[in-house]
Amino acid sequence: MAETTELLPYEDPKHKGNSAEYHTGELCVEPDCEQPAGTAWSPLWCFVHNAQRIKRISRQLDEFIENRKRSLEQED
Repeated sequence: MAETTELLPYEDPKHKGNSAEYHTGELCVEPDCEQPAGTAWSPLWCFVHNAQRIKRISRQLDEFIENRKRSLEQED
């Protein structure tokens, strides 16, 4: 049986936070993107670029935390 992975709200195109309700009337700030900007998480990016941005930030924060943990362990 295939494992199902639930999408986080910012990743889910059907989530209300990614609906047209949040569109600002502007285009996404990413170069060459012609998609409407605006999600519940940011008024500047389209759904796809916003999800990529949040994943990138989350990954960077996770890496920072892991590096900090290793650093603290080495101090002991």
